[in-house]
Amino acid sequence: MLLSMPDLQGSSLPTPSQVEVLTDLRAAQVVTDRTQLRLLAPFMGQERTVSQVAGLLHLSTTAAYKVTQRFLNLGLLRETRTEARAGRALRYYRAPAAYFTPFTVMSLEQIGQQNRAAHLERFERDFARTVQHELHGTWGALTRVLPSGEPFYDVATRDGESWNPLDDDAPVILSGWNLVTLPPAEARALQRELMAVVEPYLNRQTSGNPYLLGVFLTPDHG
Repeated sequence: MLLSMPDLQGSSLPTPSQVEVLTDLRAAQVVTDRTQLRLLAPFMGQERTVSQVAGLLHLSTTAAYKVTQRFLNLGLLRETRTEARAGRALRYYRAPAAYFTPFTVMSLEQIGQQNRAAHLERFERDFARTVQHELHGTWGALTRVLPSGEPFYDVATRDGESWNPLDDDAPVILSGWNLVTLPPAEARALQRELMAVVEPYLNRQTSGNPYLLGVFLTPDHG
């Protein structure tokens, strides 16, 4: 289950005739990339002109035209009709309502890396900027061995004063990868508990500050 899913209540699955199966890697890279897909979405399942898409996406007409031409060249869009008018004819474009990318065209690993790389880069940048803004004096990464024998490093001063992100006056951040050993039933319970914690905060329309949230859990294959 993906924690970045939009609210699908009231939506219906596309019929087979509405789904276009992709065989070109370049096209697949567009429809599995959330940033690029937002540019394609206004065309999916409905006719649009370049100017309409420019308005919907808050782009200049020139930028929207370049996007449209790129998607046309990749075979993701089709010109459906033209409307005569004074000067240049008005052209309408449409994309399929849905796309299917076989993993033989673009592997799940490639799709995951493509999407997570951008978010992880953004997370590291925002995390570092937030921490550095809060710390005063000489701080760094203090590497040591825990009593359990596990090597460990954290943000600390040279004399071992650790920075605790859970302090009341600390910024709201969390970061860390952990390799845990769990029986299957506990692993399943953890998966569901994590989802139960996060799900209420997804797809909410509320005021406040934006936070980048990622949740990851997978069997480790070494």
